[in-house]
Amino acid sequence: MRFSEVIGHKEIGERLRNGVQSNRVAHAQLFDGPEGSGTLALALAYARYLHCNDRTDLDSCGECSSCRSYDSLQHPDLHWSFPFFKKDGGEHATSLPFQSAWRLRMLAGPYFGQAEWLDAIGADKKQLFISVHEAMEINRKLGLKSFQGGWKVLICWLPETMRVDTANKMLKLIEEPTDRTVMLFVSEHFDALLATIRSRVQTIRIPRLSDGEAASALTERFDVEASMASQWAQVVDGNVAAALRLEQSEGSGTDHGLFVRWMRACYGQDSAVIVELAEEVSKLGREAMKRFFIYSMHMVRQCIVGNYGAMELVRLTAEERNFAEKFAPFIHHDNVIPLQALLEKAHGDVAGNVNGRLVFLDLSVQVNILLRKTT
Repeated sequence: MRFSEVIGHKEIGERLRNGVQSNRVAHAQLFDGPEGSGTLALALAYARYLHCNDRTDLDSCGECSSCRSYDSLQHPDLHWSFPFFKKDGGEHATSLPFQSAWRLRMLAGPYFGQAEWLDAIGADKKQLFISVHEAMEINRKLGLKSFQGGWKVLICWLPETMRVDTANKMLKLIEEPTDRTVMLFVSEHFDALLATIRSRVQTIRIPRLSDGEAASALTERFDVEASMASQWAQVVDGNVAAALRLEQSEGSGTDHGLFVRWMRACYGQDSAVIVELAEEVSKLGREAMKRFFIYSMHMVRQCIVGNYGAMELVRLTAEERNFAEKFAPFIHHDNVIPLQALLEKAHGDVAGNVNGRLVFLDLSVQVNILLRKTT
């Protein structure tokens, strides 16, 4: 990934290159932006530019030995850290068993999210994290001498998945960096990072891509038909990763189908279906449940927007819009805030390892009450 291949963000790329050219490179930087905005792509292009032996003002050369090693992501001074799960039988939890899968996922393109990474490592029912042993391993790697005598670069994806003890271990390296070391943290949820980490890194805000930028990239780089690309880019707020996910799941509508069945069962007080759905959803695993609750919050928000006549602001697919037109009257000013709060709490409970089946059953009872609440 070179700067010329990054979707959008030309001014940010220019600032990053100018910093390297003037030898003003912060040792700890945070690329913070929403999923699908290109944070990981920018971090990778920046790392490549740092290592390039014949960089220009505009980009890495693409031809030197360093650039060729980046083409296969085999540069010896580029290190990766990312969320993972502890494999059974392992003495310590580190990312080492997942490095090959990560390289393959990155070679397929840096525009992806947790859903794709979960699928790549077969962790549908696992909760991912960055362990304290991983922080210790990072300290060890970055403490070694550079293989090629230049920069040592760490790209840490989703540092917000660090546990508190992990973040505390990372603080020492951030505060006392080894010579010519650059740590690039790539985050999607800035507020979820430990405050002590946030205060010690140089933060680079990466805004979401415009609908036009995302649509053009989907058409030109991912061969999505132009009209479909435009529709999907608008639906997902310029999130390229989500648009590609939508393309791959087109016709299946897993979360949407579950949401429709759930809302109908809640309103109809169909206990048998609710119990059946609780079993079905809980078997998906924690990350899938969290994704489903996020999707449910999205649908509730879109329904309240449509219910108050701002249909031009609604971001839904044709199938979702068809359902929302019928469902929107049941979402109003008397129940929308409590509904959102319940869904947020359910998301938090599942993230905190509360039994998913019980969370879903309890939530369903309360959703039933709120849906039947009249204005």
